[in-house]
Amino acid sequence: MRELVRGGSWMAATRLSRIARDVRGIRAVLPLAWRSLLLGSMVLAASSCIVADPPEYRAPQRTRPLLNVYGAGPTATRALIVYSADKVATKFSVEVQSEDAGEELRAIFFLDYQLAGEKKLAPKALPPSTYDITRTIAFDWFPAAKDAGCHFLSLVVAHRSSFLIAEDEDHLNPKAAEEDAAIVTWTVNIDPKDAGNTLPNCPSRTTMVP
Repeated sequence: MRELVRGGSWMAATRLSRIARDVRGIRAVLPLAWRSLLLGSMVLAASSCIVADPPEYRAPQRTRPLLNVYGAGPTATRALIVYSADKVATKFSVEVQSEDAGEELRAIFFLDYQLAGEKKLAPKALPPSTYDITRTIAFDWFPAAKDAGCHFLSLVVAHRSSFLIAEDEDHLNPKAAEEDAAIVTWTVNIDPKDAGNTLPNCPSRTTMVP
């Protein structure tokens, strides 16, 4: 078989020579084909990217106050003996955490809370805060001789809207208290006649407010 070459002359051409020539042509084209394929893949990948929508903002939700009763001072696990003649304050404190969602937190100390002869000792207001911030509620109490005997000193904590503001700002709305209020109670014995018996004449269910 012959093949026409430049100048009009003919030369013999074998099948093997033609294959070698075709291979050289393919090798020359392959780099360009690979670059085109790579570029096309990049364009396709870029066009298929999905930009996620930003997460939906949700306002903080109010939570029930959490009192660290275990770390309260003095401990609430045993009765306290105090003497009015000492004229020394008993210092009560407890840490609280809560998500307030912009609402004020109220803390009220009571003597014999919800019992006959209940006394409000000290109301406190805490500005709104967030759950990751720990705050301390503190109160200095001076026992009175007229209150001699066994009593319960309670700290009630809840958000302002959980109290009966219009009717009685010192007491909780029972319905709201189920989900919002927290309470810690200490047992105190004022001027005991027998220091060995720390719980004589403590209030009971029969002395509860009806």
